[in-house]
Amino acid sequence: MPNKNEKQENLVTRILNEPQALPRRVPDYMRKNGGIWYWTGSLIMIAFIYEVLTGLLLLFLYQPSNAFGSSENIVNTIPFGSILLSTHLYGAYVMIALVYLHLLRNYFIGAYKKPRQSQWITGILLLVLTLGASFFGYTMDGDVLANSAVSIGKAISSGTPVIGNVLTSIFFGNNTNLSLYSRLLGWHIIMVLLIGILFAVHFFLAEYNTIMPSRKESKYHAPAIDREKPGYKPWYPHNLLYMTEQFFLIIAVIVLIPSVLGLISGVPVIFSPFPAPANILATTPPWFLLFVYKELDFHFASAYLNPFWATIIFTGMPLAYLLAVPFIDKSPTLKIPNRWFTVSLGFLGVVYLMGLSVWAYVYGVLNPTVVVPDYQVAIFFFVPGAVTILLTYLVKKSDTANKLQLARPEIFYLLLMFLGLFSIISGIIAYETIISYTSNSAAFLAGTLTVTALLAVISAAIILGIFNPGDPAKKKPQKPTGHRARIYYSSLFGFSAIFIAVEVSFINPVGTVNGSYYGIGLAMVLLAIAGITKLYRAEALGE
Repeated sequence: MPNKNEKQENLVTRILNEPQALPRRVPDYMRKNGGIWYWTGSLIMIAFIYEVLTGLLLLFLYQPSNAFGSSENIVNTIPFGSILLSTHLYGAYVMIALVYLHLLRNYFIGAYKKPRQSQWITGILLLVLTLGASFFGYTMDGDVLANSAVSIGKAISSGTPVIGNVLTSIFFGNNTNLSLYSRLLGWHIIMVLLIGILFAVHFFLAEYNTIMPSRKESKYHAPAIDREKPGYKPWYPHNLLYMTEQFFLIIAVIVLIPSVLGLISGVPVIFSPFPAPANILATTPPWFLLFVYKELDFHFASAYLNPFWATIIFTGMPLAYLLAVPFIDKSPTLKIPNRWFTVSLGFLGVVYLMGLSVWAYVYGVLNPTVVVPDYQVAIFFFVPGAVTILLTYLVKKSDTANKLQLARPEIFYLLLMFLGLFSIISGIIAYETIISYTSNSAAFLAGTLTVTALLAVISAAIILGIFNPGDPAKKKPQKPTGHRARIYYSSLFGFSAIFIAVEVSFINPVGTVNGSYYGIGLAMVLLAIAGITKLYRAEALGE
């Protein structure tokens, strides 16, 4: 009989005692339609690599002593400069979005359970580092948005008990532009290095612990371990070609979004891919930190707490919960209805995060208002919380009694999450419309109420058994396949890529307009290459 100490063998000892060949082979369903959800961590790595490469190029052009001037110079006079700067910015945005998707996917399927506790914790730390590195990078161009974000960051750091002034000096310098932007650059690089190191640890743990197999395959029971089977395909060329396809796809998205936005007039300044001109009046942090901005507007936070303690309460407590959830939810079940309370807290977190961000943008950035009264804060947090927890509990009870047979319960819970979010948005806009009526607010309210009603109808249809999303009994239309079709589409993609590449080669990639046109062409070429890779996988590998 093994003693207690042997049972509690730590991770390092287990790795040393059980060396395994890496990288692992994976089941075929990971590379089929819908398999992309198994690769969100790899997509983050692709975005991170792009950020490192473009960041190194920008490092040669950036001048901390003239932050805004050098940013403007990069955009307007350096060949490919506008593409470099705008895609580096939106590469960070895509990376943040992927980190959130990766976190939520793993949270809802229970990927934090044994044996992945350490892997989950490193993932939460990577989220914090990613947001930190993005904040310092966002503020480096020295425009009005960066200055606004820096002022909010200073308010939070200066409120730290005892060492507030020291921290402000360490992070933001001694009130000179050179010291400010030198420190922003330094902390940005430090956090990127820490992300790289932690990435290596996280990916090693992910490989060592094996992929999280489909829950049906693991019989919805933890520990969910993928045991390699003889039929698994080798990593090369199957996984390599699949990742090559995803590489071109993600880079194309990173290049395409800011290039399209660069040609659209009237893009909200908070989403502009280029530094905001000095004549624009804006008071806002980055969009991915808008929820923090709104929390500082709460009456009791501004009256009884300084920005530091308000940030600790509203962001520190959720982070502490995420770090502790592997040790709180120790049940072996991976079924969503059976983990109803944990799942409901996850949905609430998304609703609060998105709700606060929308609230901050619509009634904070666009229309700066006074401090938010305590009763509004209580309604915002209590009503969706009570409704979400009650609904998830009722769904759990119905599922347990076999009254509700959901083919894809996660889709239903996702609907509930968006129903809660749009209910919050509708409530906020309804209150503002009643207080100060405008035709724009009334139109916006009508739109959000329509979406809320539609989501409510769909949710009711699922509960009543009228509609069951993801039902395997429902036949799906067959897609046209075959050797000739693949050859035709490959040729089409190939000739399109060559034609677009020739066309954009005549564009002088200097300035925002030319850079945007060049970026759109480059993104189209990358998408065509991704399409050719997918077709080649289907033709050569049968995938």
